[in-house]
Amino acid sequence: MFLGSRSTIFRGLSRSRGMLTLVVFLVAFTLARLLTKPAVYKWQSWSSRGFFSGPGGASQHSNDGGSSGFNYHYAVAYQAKDRSDGVYAGLTQLDSPTGEDNYFVGVRNSHDIFAGVADGVGGWVEHGFDSSAISRELCASMLDISTLDQKSLSPKQLLDLAYTKIRNDGKVQVGGTTAIVAHLTPNGMLKVANLGDSWCGVFRNTKLVFQTKFQTVGFNAPYQLAIIPPEIAKEATKKGGSYIQNYPRDADEYNFKLQKDDIVVLATDGVTDNIATGDMELFLSNNAENGDLQDVTQMFVDQVIKLSKDANFPSVFAQEMSRLYGQRYLGGKEDDITVVVIKAT
Repeated sequence: MFLGSRSTIFRGLSRSRGMLTLVVFLVAFTLARLLTKPAVYKWQSWSSRGFFSGPGGASQHSNDGGSSGFNYHYAVAYQAKDRSDGVYAGLTQLDSPTGEDNYFVGVRNSHDIFAGVADGVGGWVEHGFDSSAISRELCASMLDISTLDQKSLSPKQLLDLAYTKIRNDGKVQVGGTTAIVAHLTPNGMLKVANLGDSWCGVFRNTKLVFQTKFQTVGFNAPYQLAIIPPEIAKEATKKGGSYIQNYPRDADEYNFKLQKDDIVVLATDGVTDNIATGDMELFLSNNAENGDLQDVTQMFVDQVIKLSKDANFPSVFAQEMSRLYGQRYLGGKEDDITVVVIKAT
């Protein structure tokens, strides 16, 4: 038995499906099947919905004259899932506008940017721990290191330095998080390190031309950087289980040559558990030219939020459940949603 599955806090594909909670819980602890992409479901038109967009979320770049071949503009949008459940009572993570997700954008200058998203594993909240702490501290450390230390770092090196820092400084008691880190260089090279099931994709003329692969140990159980005190690990061993615990060295690395006008998307699984990449292409083809980068990013997150709350939507997660059980499941998966979008110019 492995511990660290997301489904320890998943409460069903819709509010009316309480029985599915138990089903998903058991599946996550017994199956070892990798997530596969379902068929594309076409977008519907949805009315606008407001959400909180983070500090510096508007498209930005520093004014340094654009001395290199590539410049980068970025936008950030996010929405935390509903935390009215009593299991969250008294936890400081309720003050986190990104929920258990977090992100960073480290701008060295307009043509040299690090960015990433991290998704804290929510199951720890049921044991009384702040499951947002590790993703928040990891992203804060990556931001500091990427902007204060100007020496050349690969995304995996940055992830390793930040993870080592938060383990040593003791701010995080316990927790686990996925992480995906990207470096967009002055010559247009995209370098990525991915650990877990967050995602990076590149769209060129609205078509997907590059994407990372998910790392999982089983259905709804991603690779994760973890901080687990010895006493908790020993208790799990006594019960015949173990926690998922990976390290930065386990991250997959990618290199991809960008072209100008490419759009790079970094997203947590609140996006990819709900919509497929074909949906993203369709959204961009319909909206990429309809506003500035922040407006388009907000519109994208707004639509994903709407679909995640639709009990009749055949989400990626629901389609995977249908394949696993041989019966039809419907419904979006409500989750924290965080997106960083970067455009190369």
